[in-house]
Amino acid sequence: MLFFHRGLPAALLLVSVAVGCGGSTGGGGGGPAASDDAISNRVVEYFGKAVNTPGVTFKVTKIEPAEIPGFKKGHLEAALGEQKQDVPFYVSNDGRYLFRSDAIDLTIDPFQAVMQKIKLDGAPSRGPADAKVTVVEFSDFECPYCGQAYEIFEKQVYPQYGDKVRFVFKQMPLTQIHPFAEDAAVASMCALQQGNDQFWKLYNGLFAKQNEISKENLPARVEEIATATGLDVPKLKDCMQGRRSLDAVKADQAEAAAVGVNGTPTFFVNGRRVQGADANAFKQAIDQALGAKS
Repeated sequence: MLFFHRGLPAALLLVSVAVGCGGSTGGGGGGPAASDDAISNRVVEYFGKAVNTPGVTFKVTKIEPAEIPGFKKGHLEAALGEQKQDVPFYVSNDGRYLFRSDAIDLTIDPFQAVMQKIKLDGAPSRGPADAKVTVVEFSDFECPYCGQAYEIFEKQVYPQYGDKVRFVFKQMPLTQIHPFAEDAAVASMCALQQGNDQFWKLYNGLFAKQNEISKENLPARVEEIATATGLDVPKLKDCMQGRRSLDAVKADQAEAAAVGVNGTPTFFVNGRRVQGADANAFKQAIDQALGAKS
């Protein structure tokens, strides 16, 4: 399932690449440097005309010096209703040429680069922190494919590796298509505030009862799971009602965007992407990582 798969237009990607065609070899447009405000206005004006999907709005949220000589880098926020997408871009100092991408340092291992963008400390995890292999999943408690992945990974894959693998869970509720996903994510992160083990108890219960849960009955189902597994129910309910863990959920979503996740479930095995729920693909990636030289 794609993040914003029916919302923000694909034309945004195509048009933004085309803007940079014919750029000078020197890395900039060659003209006098433009101010950040002038560049922001030009970028917003251009995409406002180039993308003709009704209701899409744009704003530049950040411009700063880039690691590429002659260029600055920025972030363009594209919004359609409640949906928002961050689009990183590079623009020549004179504001003439733009390309939509991230700069790639070919001297850095791409898998390590991915893992450096994912915060592991404080995240719900199982397995030794110093395990040779770390598996990170970006998931959605309402996504049916995530439910399938849960069954496969937890029952067919993870038990085979024991302490060789650390498993870290990250939130990516697709709120535009899954009504109770964000509430479930908030609930699970509220459980994490009571302890790592408490998170996994609610995690197991939410996926086990996925087909029984709706947005309307989620609080009751969470209370049932919490009561049965020994969580502090009043504390959990208070946290959920105040949505006190929403910032943590949003932080995970920002990480997902940073590493290019656009669908759930998405796994990273030591930084190597594994999409979907295929036991053989999981095992192949884990075995390859275990056999790699440190």
